[in-house]
Amino acid sequence: MKKDTAIQIVLGVFILALLGYDLMAGLSILSRNVSPTFDSNLFFQLRLPRVLGAVLAGISLAWSGLLMQTLFRNPLAGPFLIGITPGASFGIAVLTFFGGYYFSDYSGWGVSFQPIAALFGALMVMGIQLWLHKRLQQLHSLLLLGLILGYFFGAAVDIIEQMASAQQVKQFVLWGMGNFDRIEISQLFPFAAATFFGGAILWYNRHSFNTYLLGDIHVLSSGKSTHRLRFLLIVSSAVMAALATAYCGPVSFVGLIAPHLSRRISGTESHGKNILPTALCGILLTLTGDLLSHNLFQNFTLPINAMMAIIGAPLVFYIIRKVKY
Repeated sequence: MKKDTAIQIVLGVFILALLGYDLMAGLSILSRNVSPTFDSNLFFQLRLPRVLGAVLAGISLAWSGLLMQTLFRNPLAGPFLIGITPGASFGIAVLTFFGGYYFSDYSGWGVSFQPIAALFGALMVMGIQLWLHKRLQQLHSLLLLGLILGYFFGAAVDIIEQMASAQQVKQFVLWGMGNFDRIEISQLFPFAAATFFGGAILWYNRHSFNTYLLGDIHVLSSGKSTHRLRFLLIVSSAVMAALATAYCGPVSFVGLIAPHLSRRISGTESHGKNILPTALCGILLTLTGDLLSHNLFQNFTLPINAMMAIIGAPLVFYIIRKVKY
């Protein structure tokens, strides 16, 4: 058995154990002091959507990061640095602060349209990037533009906050901290569909994406279209990152770190060999963050964004030291 295969099997077993513990931690199904009905509702309405949402978020953000690093041929690219996450956050901010002025039943309308608002914001950022790319023709310039657009939309959100009510600001701030607790069972289906959509594009075009990493000349010599490949990379990564942001908040570091850990495991940049380990690394990161956020302190839950920063920052330092970018 190859070393990378053995590592993936061990990683999969560890994730299953982590998944089981996260599902059952704190439940009192066998306790005589707690009724079975209470435990059943707690499990299916709160615990199961939260844990499955963490799994889907880990896969979506990890694959989105892999696609972004492919698009820009840059190991530092990711949904947050490229501007996808700030763009999705801008869409959510517009929905949160202005939706209530036009719809009396805002709470129900806001939940159903959150993914659309986040997707619109993410695709708007990537559309601007694609439009500028036709004029600049430099991928490293697009990476810098992604950072600039992230700051721009962050400033736009700050301005919108000044015009919002205290309740709206509180709602948006809590969403911005990130957590998986707000995910409902009904939201898992579109979330899973978006993840499957991005994964299908990644798998079907894995050989073309390998060629894309070598440069535009190699893409053209193989008879492929660079514009088509870039379009697929942008749309698939934006869809996955946008829905993850809509349902879970702007979760950082996963899209940046998971592809690097996957390459360390597989020992190659081939997309075909990195699809599964990238997903496993993403799941490991989000499940670990979810467990820590709910179990470090007994009386309150920590924001998932804070936990991912605590986990991710040391990993980034380790990756930079080992790979020496």
